[in-house]
Amino acid sequence: MKWAIMPALALSSLTATAGGTDMLNLSGFATAGVVRTYEADVRYTRVGIDRPGRERPDSGPDSIIGIQGSLRISDANSAVVQIISRENTDGNYQPRATLAFLSHQFTPELTGRVGRLRIPFFMQSDSLNINYAHPWVRPPEEVYGLNPFSDLDGVDFLYRTRAGETDIELHPFVGTSRIPLYPDTNARLKRVAGVNLTLTRGDFSVRFGHAEADLSIHWRDPLFKALAPVLLSPGLDRRDIVAQMAGDSGKVRFSSAGFQWDNGDWLLVGEYARRQSQRYANSAHAWQFTAGYHFGPVTPYLVFARHAQKSPVVSDDQIASLPPFPELDPLRGGLAVFNASRNLAQRSITAGVRWDVLDNTALKAEFARSRTADDAWGTFDPANDRAAGRMGNRSINTLSLSVDVTF
Repeated sequence: MKWAIMPALALSSLTATAGGTDMLNLSGFATAGVVRTYEADVRYTRVGIDRPGRERPDSGPDSIIGIQGSLRISDANSAVVQIISRENTDGNYQPRATLAFLSHQFTPELTGRVGRLRIPFFMQSDSLNINYAHPWVRPPEEVYGLNPFSDLDGVDFLYRTRAGETDIELHPFVGTSRIPLYPDTNARLKRVAGVNLTLTRGDFSVRFGHAEADLSIHWRDPLFKALAPVLLSPGLDRRDIVAQMAGDSGKVRFSSAGFQWDNGDWLLVGEYARRQSQRYANSAHAWQFTAGYHFGPVTPYLVFARHAQKSPVVSDDQIASLPPFPELDPLRGGLAVFNASRNLAQRSITAGVRWDVLDNTALKAEFARSRTADDAWGTFDPANDRAAGRMGNRSINTLSLSVDVTF
Protein backbone atom coordinates (compact mmCIF):
# COMPACT_ATOMS: atom_id res chain seq x y z
CA MET A 1 0.00 0.00 0.00
CA LYS A 2 1.73 3.18 -1.17
CA TRP A 3 0.20 6.13 0.63
CA ALA A 4 2.43 8.25 0.49
CA ILE A 5 5.54 9.58 1.19
CA MET A 6 6.63 10.99 -2.10
CA PRO A 7 6.50 14.71 -1.27
CA ALA A 8 5.40 15.91 -4.71
CA LEU A 9 2.64 13.29 -4.81
CA ALA A 10 1.66 13.38 -1.15
CA LEU A 11 -1.85 14.68 -1.79
CA SER A 12 -2.76 14.99 -5.43
CA SER A 13 -6.03 16.62 -4.46
CA LEU A 14 -4.07 19.44 -2.83
CA THR A 15 -1.92 20.38 -5.81
CA ALA A 16 -2.76 22.69 -8.67
CA THR A 17 -1.87 21.64 -12.21
CA ALA A 18 -1.86 24.05 -15.09
CA GLY A 19 -3.37 21.53 -17.47
CA GLY A 20 -6.29 20.45 -15.24
CA THR A 21 -9.92 20.81 -16.21
CA ASP A 22 -11.22 22.32 -12.96
CA MET A 23 -10.93 26.08 -12.62
CA LEU A 24 -11.17 25.99 -8.82
CA ASN A 25 -10.28 23.17 -6.44
CA LEU A 26 -10.93 23.40 -2.69
CA SER A 27 -9.68 20.78 -0.26
CA GLY A 28 -8.49 20.43 3.28
CA PHE A 29 -6.71 18.39 5.92
CA ALA A 30 -6.72 18.06 9.68
CA THR A 31 -5.01 16.26 12.53
CA ALA A 32 -6.22 15.75 16.08
CA GLY A 33 -3.15 14.67 18.00
CA VAL A 34 -1.89 14.39 21.57
CA VAL A 35 1.53 13.72 23.02
CA ARG A 36 2.36 12.74 26.60
CA THR A 37 5.70 12.46 28.36
CA TYR A 38 5.87 9.97 31.19
CA GLU A 39 8.05 12.30 33.27
CA ALA A 40 6.03 15.02 34.98
CA ASP A 41 8.81 17.63 35.00
CA VAL A 42 9.41 17.72 31.22
CA ARG A 43 7.23 18.76 28.28
CA TYR A 44 7.50 17.78 24.64
CA THR A 45 8.04 20.69 22.26
CA ARG A 46 8.54 21.37 18.55
CA VAL A 47 10.87 24.32 17.98
CA GLY A 48 9.15 27.24 16.29
CA ILE A 49 5.78 25.46 16.06
CA ASP A 50 4.04 25.31 19.44
CA ARG A 51 4.33 26.73 22.93
CA PRO A 52 5.13 24.00 25.47
CA GLY A 53 2.09 23.60 27.68
CA ARG A 54 1.41 22.13 31.07
CA GLU A 55 -1.32 19.91 29.65
CA ARG A 56 -0.66 16.20 29.91
CA PRO A 57 -1.39 15.03 27.30
CA ASP A 58 -0.68 18.08 25.13
CA SER A 59 -2.54 18.65 21.85
CA GLY A 60 -0.42 21.62 20.76
CA PRO A 61 2.53 19.99 18.94
CA ASP A 62 0.52 18.07 16.32
CA SER A 63 -3.11 19.24 16.06
CA ILE A 64 -3.82 21.29 12.94
CA ILE A 65 -6.53 22.15 10.43
CA GLY A 66 -5.95 23.56 6.96
CA ILE A 67 -7.81 24.62 3.83
CA GLN A 68 -6.27 24.94 0.40
CA GLY A 69 -7.63 26.57 -2.72
CA SER A 70 -6.12 26.09 -6.19
CA LEU A 71 -7.27 28.33 -9.06
CA ARG A 72 -6.38 27.64 -12.69
CA ILE A 73 -6.21 31.07 -14.31
CA SER A 74 -5.17 29.83 -17.75
CA ASP A 75 -3.45 26.86 -19.35
CA ALA A 76 -0.09 28.16 -18.09
CA ASN A 77 -1.00 30.12 -14.96
CA SER A 78 -2.45 29.12 -11.59
CA ALA A 79 -2.69 30.35 -8.01
CA VAL A 80 -2.60 28.47 -4.71
CA VAL A 81 -3.52 29.62 -1.21
CA GLN A 82 -3.29 27.49 1.93
CA ILE A 83 -4.52 28.65 5.35
CA ILE A 84 -3.80 26.69 8.53
CA SER A 85 -4.66 27.02 12.20
CA ARG A 86 -2.49 25.36 14.82
CA GLU A 87 -1.06 26.32 18.18
CA ASN A 88 1.77 28.82 17.75
CA THR A 89 4.57 29.93 20.07
CA ASP A 90 2.26 32.55 21.61
CA GLY A 91 -0.11 29.77 22.66
CA ASN A 92 -3.03 30.76 20.40
CA TYR A 93 -4.49 29.37 17.16
CA GLN A 94 -4.47 32.44 14.94
CA PRO A 95 -4.86 31.33 11.28
CA ARG A 96 -2.01 32.08 8.91
CA ALA A 97 -1.23 31.64 5.24
CA THR A 98 1.47 29.02 4.69
CA LEU A 99 1.09 29.04 0.90
CA ALA A 100 0.11 31.99 -1.31
CA PHE A 101 1.76 31.90 -4.72
CA LEU A 102 1.28 32.36 -8.43
CA SER A 103 2.80 29.85 -10.83
CA HIS A 104 3.61 30.01 -14.53
CA GLN A 105 4.45 27.04 -16.71
CA PHE A 106 7.08 28.28 -19.16
CA THR A 107 7.51 24.91 -20.87
CA PRO A 108 6.23 21.40 -20.18
CA GLU A 109 9.41 20.90 -18.12
CA LEU A 110 9.84 24.30 -16.42
CA THR A 111 7.52 26.00 -13.90
CA GLY A 112 8.20 29.19 -11.96
CA ARG A 113 6.45 30.28 -8.74
CA VAL A 114 6.43 33.54 -6.81
CA GLY A 115 4.91 34.39 -3.42
CA ARG A 116 4.79 32.42 -0.18
CA LEU A 117 6.13 28.90 -0.75
CA ARG A 118 7.26 26.00 1.37
CA ILE A 119 10.95 26.31 2.17
CA PRO A 120 12.33 23.01 0.83
CA PHE A 121 14.95 22.05 3.40
CA PHE A 122 13.79 18.43 3.87
CA MET A 123 12.30 15.54 1.90
CA GLN A 124 8.89 16.08 3.50
CA SER A 125 8.92 19.90 3.43
CA ASP A 126 6.21 20.21 0.75
CA SER A 127 3.75 18.19 2.84
CA LEU A 128 5.00 19.08 6.31
CA ASN A 129 1.60 20.34 7.53
CA ILE A 130 -0.31 17.43 5.98
CA ASN A 131 0.26 14.66 8.51
CA TYR A 132 -1.89 12.21 6.52
CA ALA A 133 0.90 12.18 3.89
CA HIS A 134 3.46 10.75 6.35
CA PRO A 135 3.80 7.35 8.00
CA TRP A 136 4.70 8.97 11.35
CA VAL A 137 2.65 11.00 13.80
CA ARG A 138 5.21 13.71 12.94
CA PRO A 139 8.47 13.62 10.96
CA PRO A 140 11.36 12.73 13.31
CA GLU A 141 12.09 15.89 15.28
CA GLU A 142 15.78 15.02 15.67
CA VAL A 143 16.16 15.83 11.96
CA TYR A 144 13.31 18.24 11.29
CA GLY A 145 14.04 20.33 14.39
CA LEU A 146 17.40 21.27 12.84
CA ASN A 147 15.68 23.87 10.70
CA PRO A 148 12.28 25.04 11.97
CA PHE A 149 11.78 27.59 9.18
CA SER A 150 8.79 26.51 7.10
CA ASP A 151 7.79 29.35 4.74
CA LEU A 152 9.76 31.04 1.96
CA ASP A 153 8.67 34.45 0.69
CA GLY A 154 10.38 34.49 -2.66
CA VAL A 155 10.76 32.75 -6.02
CA ASP A 156 11.52 29.20 -7.06
CA PHE A 157 11.68 27.12 -10.24
CA LEU A 158 10.82 23.47 -10.82
CA TYR A 159 12.56 21.84 -13.75
CA ARG A 160 11.39 18.29 -14.39
CA THR A 161 12.77 16.00 -17.08
CA ARG A 162 13.37 12.32 -17.68
CA ALA A 163 16.56 10.41 -18.51
CA GLY A 164 15.81 6.83 -19.47
CA GLU A 165 13.69 5.45 -16.61
CA THR A 166 14.75 8.13 -14.11
CA ASP A 167 12.70 11.24 -13.34
CA ILE A 168 14.84 14.27 -12.52
CA GLU A 169 13.70 17.39 -10.64
CA LEU A 170 15.92 20.43 -10.16
CA HIS A 171 14.57 22.98 -7.67
CA PRO A 172 16.45 26.29 -7.15
CA PHE A 173 14.96 28.89 -4.79
CA VAL A 174 15.64 32.34 -3.31
CA GLY A 175 13.83 34.47 -0.74
CA THR A 176 13.41 35.25 2.96
CA SER A 177 11.80 33.47 5.91
CA ARG A 178 10.68 34.37 9.43
CA ILE A 179 9.34 32.39 12.39
CA PRO A 180 8.47 33.07 16.04
CA LEU A 181 10.66 31.05 18.41
CA TYR A 182 9.32 32.34 21.71
CA PRO A 183 6.90 35.12 22.70
CA ASP A 184 8.55 38.35 21.47
CA THR A 185 11.40 36.39 19.86
CA ASN A 186 11.63 36.12 16.09
CA ALA A 187 14.20 34.41 13.92
CA ARG A 188 14.75 35.50 10.35
CA LEU A 189 16.57 34.19 7.31
CA LYS A 190 17.52 36.80 4.73
CA ARG A 191 19.01 36.31 1.28
CA VAL A 192 18.15 32.60 1.28
CA ALA A 193 19.59 30.84 -1.77
CA GLY A 194 19.52 27.10 -2.37
CA VAL A 195 18.95 24.24 -4.74
CA ASN A 196 17.58 20.69 -4.45
CA LEU A 197 17.99 17.71 -6.74
CA THR A 198 15.57 14.76 -6.66
CA LEU A 199 15.99 11.55 -8.68
CA THR A 200 13.16 9.03 -8.86
CA ARG A 201 13.19 5.62 -10.49
CA GLY A 202 10.24 3.35 -9.91
CA ASP A 203 9.68 2.91 -6.18
CA PHE A 204 12.98 4.54 -5.20
CA SER A 205 13.77 8.23 -4.76
CA VAL A 206 16.85 10.13 -3.57
CA ARG A 207 17.16 13.80 -2.76
CA PHE A 208 20.07 16.19 -2.16
CA GLY A 209 19.83 19.81 -1.04
CA HIS A 210 21.91 22.78 0.05
CA ALA A 211 21.03 26.33 1.10
CA GLU A 212 22.77 29.35 2.61
CA ALA A 213 21.33 32.47 4.27
CA ASP A 214 21.91 35.38 6.64
CA LEU A 215 20.50 34.63 10.10
CA SER A 216 19.03 37.03 12.67
CA ILE A 217 17.74 36.07 16.13
CA HIS A 218 16.84 38.49 18.92
CA TRP A 219 16.08 36.42 22.00
CA ARG A 220 13.51 37.72 24.48
CA ASP A 221 13.18 34.62 26.65
CA PRO A 222 13.75 34.92 30.43
CA LEU A 223 17.14 33.18 30.33
CA PHE A 224 18.61 35.57 27.77
CA LYS A 225 17.11 38.60 29.50
CA ALA A 226 18.72 37.49 32.77
CA LEU A 227 22.18 36.85 31.30
CA ALA A 228 22.62 39.79 28.90
CA PRO A 229 22.57 42.61 31.52
CA VAL A 230 25.17 40.78 33.62
CA LEU A 231 27.45 40.25 30.63
CA LEU A 232 27.15 43.96 29.72
CA SER A 233 27.61 45.23 33.26
CA PRO A 234 30.47 47.72 34.02
CA GLY A 235 33.70 45.93 34.81
CA LEU A 236 32.76 42.87 32.76
CA ASP A 237 31.53 44.27 29.41
CA ARG A 238 31.43 41.00 27.46
CA ARG A 239 29.50 42.34 24.52
CA ASP A 240 31.36 39.80 22.36
CA ILE A 241 29.44 37.00 24.12
CA VAL A 242 26.12 38.83 23.86
CA ALA A 243 26.80 39.39 20.15
CA GLN A 244 27.30 35.65 19.80
CA MET A 245 23.96 34.96 21.47
CA ALA A 246 21.69 37.37 19.56
CA GLY A 247 21.86 39.87 16.71
CA ASP A 248 21.58 40.47 12.98
CA SER A 249 24.88 39.38 11.43
CA GLY A 250 24.80 35.60 11.49
CA LYS A 251 25.47 33.24 8.61
CA VAL A 252 24.01 29.75 8.28
CA ARG A 253 24.40 26.86 5.84
CA PHE A 254 22.11 23.87 5.61
CA SER A 255 22.70 20.62 3.73
CA SER A 256 20.60 17.47 3.53
CA ALA A 257 20.34 14.14 1.75
CA GLY A 258 17.73 11.40 1.89
CA PHE A 259 16.13 8.40 0.25
CA GLN A 260 12.80 6.62 0.31
CA TRP A 261 11.59 3.31 -1.03
CA ASP A 262 8.06 1.94 -0.89
CA ASN A 263 7.31 -1.09 -3.07
CA GLY A 264 3.85 -1.68 -1.61
CA ASP A 265 5.17 -4.12 0.99
CA TRP A 266 8.29 -2.58 2.52
CA LEU A 267 8.77 1.05 3.48
CA LEU A 268 12.30 2.40 4.02
CA VAL A 269 13.11 6.07 4.62
CA GLY A 270 16.43 7.64 5.56
CA GLU A 271 17.48 11.26 5.91
CA TYR A 272 20.58 13.17 7.00
CA ALA A 273 20.83 16.92 7.61
CA ARG A 274 23.51 19.32 8.81
CA ARG A 275 23.34 22.92 10.03
CA GLN A 276 26.47 25.10 10.20
CA SER A 277 25.82 28.33 12.07
CA GLN A 278 28.24 31.16 12.68
CA ARG A 279 26.28 32.51 15.68
CA TYR A 280 22.87 32.70 17.43
CA ALA A 281 22.28 28.95 16.94
CA ASN A 282 24.50 25.94 17.46
CA SER A 283 25.98 23.85 14.66
CA ALA A 284 24.66 20.30 14.56
CA HIS A 285 23.82 17.32 12.39
CA ALA A 286 21.18 14.60 12.56
CA TRP A 287 19.91 11.47 10.87
CA GLN A 288 16.90 9.18 10.95
CA PHE A 289 16.10 5.77 9.50
CA THR A 290 12.57 4.37 9.27
CA ALA A 291 11.63 0.79 8.38
CA GLY A 292 8.02 -0.37 8.03
CA TYR A 293 5.95 -3.13 6.50
CA HIS A 294 2.45 -2.90 5.04
CA PHE A 295 -0.04 -5.50 6.28
CA GLY A 296 -2.94 -4.32 4.16
CA PRO A 297 -4.18 -1.09 5.78
CA VAL A 298 -1.91 -1.49 8.82
CA THR A 299 1.75 -0.41 8.77
CA PRO A 300 3.93 -0.97 11.83
CA TYR A 301 7.31 0.75 11.74
CA LEU A 302 10.48 1.45 13.69
CA VAL A 303 12.40 4.72 13.68
CA PHE A 304 16.01 5.17 14.77
CA ALA A 305 17.17 8.77 15.05
CA ARG A 306 20.02 10.83 16.44
CA HIS A 307 20.83 14.52 16.74
CA ALA A 308 24.38 15.59 17.68
CA GLN A 309 25.87 19.00 18.38
CA LYS A 310 29.09 20.08 16.69
CA SER A 311 29.59 23.45 18.42
CA PRO A 312 27.46 25.37 20.98
CA VAL A 313 26.10 28.90 20.62
CA VAL A 314 28.60 30.28 23.18
CA SER A 315 31.92 28.47 22.89
CA ASP A 316 33.67 26.79 25.79
CA ASP A 317 36.63 29.13 25.21
CA GLN A 318 34.41 32.19 25.65
CA ILE A 319 32.97 30.85 28.91
CA ALA A 320 36.47 29.92 30.13
CA SER A 321 37.70 33.45 29.32
CA LEU A 322 35.44 34.98 31.99
CA PRO A 323 37.40 36.21 35.05
CA PRO A 324 37.92 33.33 37.51
CA PHE A 325 35.98 34.98 40.31
CA PRO A 326 33.65 32.80 42.39
CA GLU A 327 30.92 35.41 42.13
CA LEU A 328 30.79 34.74 38.37
CA ASP A 329 30.07 31.04 38.83
CA PRO A 330 26.28 31.64 38.48
CA LEU A 331 26.97 33.42 35.16
CA ARG A 332 29.06 30.51 33.90
CA GLY A 333 26.30 28.13 34.96
CA GLY A 334 23.69 30.29 33.27
CA LEU A 335 25.62 30.30 29.98
CA ALA A 336 25.87 26.50 30.17
CA VAL A 337 22.09 26.30 30.62
CA PHE A 338 21.62 28.75 27.72
CA ASN A 339 23.70 26.48 25.47
CA ALA A 340 21.86 23.36 26.66
CA SER A 341 18.44 24.92 26.05
CA ARG A 342 19.42 25.54 22.40
CA ASN A 343 20.79 22.02 21.95
CA LEU A 344 18.43 19.31 20.62
CA ALA A 345 21.05 16.56 20.91
CA GLN A 346 19.50 13.19 21.71
CA ARG A 347 19.06 9.70 20.34
CA SER A 348 15.76 7.84 20.17
CA ILE A 349 14.03 4.62 19.17
CA THR A 350 10.38 4.85 18.17
CA ALA A 351 7.88 2.04 17.59
CA GLY A 352 4.77 3.11 15.73
CA VAL A 353 1.79 1.88 13.76
CA ARG A 354 -0.43 3.49 11.15
CA TRP A 355 -3.91 2.16 10.37
CA ASP A 356 -5.70 3.48 7.28
CA VAL A 357 -9.26 2.99 8.46
CA LEU A 358 -10.72 4.85 5.46
CA ASP A 359 -9.39 6.16 2.16
CA ASN A 360 -9.02 9.61 3.73
CA THR A 361 -8.47 8.74 7.42
CA ALA A 362 -5.48 7.31 9.27
CA LEU A 363 -5.00 6.46 12.95
CA LYS A 364 -1.45 6.52 14.30
CA ALA A 365 0.27 5.65 17.56
CA GLU A 366 3.93 5.98 18.54
CA PHE A 367 5.94 5.12 21.62
CA ALA A 368 9.40 6.72 21.74
CA ARG A 369 12.27 6.33 24.18
CA SER A 370 14.69 9.25 23.96
CA ARG A 371 18.05 9.81 25.66
CA THR A 372 19.22 13.43 25.84
CA ALA A 373 22.91 14.27 25.56
CA ASP A 374 24.88 15.43 28.60
CA ASP A 375 24.67 19.11 27.63
CA ALA A 376 21.25 19.19 25.95
CA TRP A 377 17.52 19.50 26.55
CA GLY A 378 16.74 17.51 23.41
CA THR A 379 13.18 17.90 22.09
CA PHE A 380 11.88 18.73 25.57
CA ASP A 381 11.43 21.73 27.86
CA PRO A 382 11.64 21.68 31.67
CA ALA A 383 8.30 22.17 33.40
CA ASN A 384 9.94 24.28 36.12
CA ASP A 385 13.25 25.95 37.00
CA ARG A 386 14.36 23.03 39.15
CA ALA A 387 14.00 20.60 36.23
CA ALA A 388 16.24 22.78 34.00
CA GLY A 389 19.32 21.50 35.80
CA ARG A 390 18.57 17.83 35.17
CA MET A 391 17.60 17.72 31.50
CA GLY A 392 20.90 16.29 30.24
CA ASN A 393 21.79 12.60 30.03
CA ARG A 394 18.23 11.56 30.76
CA SER A 395 15.90 8.90 29.37
CA ILE A 396 12.39 10.16 28.57
CA ASN A 397 9.45 8.10 27.32
CA THR A 398 6.83 9.66 25.07
CA LEU A 399 3.46 8.42 23.75
CA SER A 400 1.87 10.11 20.72
CA LEU A 401 -1.58 9.46 19.22
CA SER A 402 -3.22 11.11 16.19
CA VAL A 403 -6.11 10.98 13.76
CA ASP A 404 -5.30 12.39 10.31
CA VAL A 405 -7.95 13.19 7.69
CA THR A 406 -8.21 14.83 4.29
CA PHE A 407 -11.40 16.29 2.86
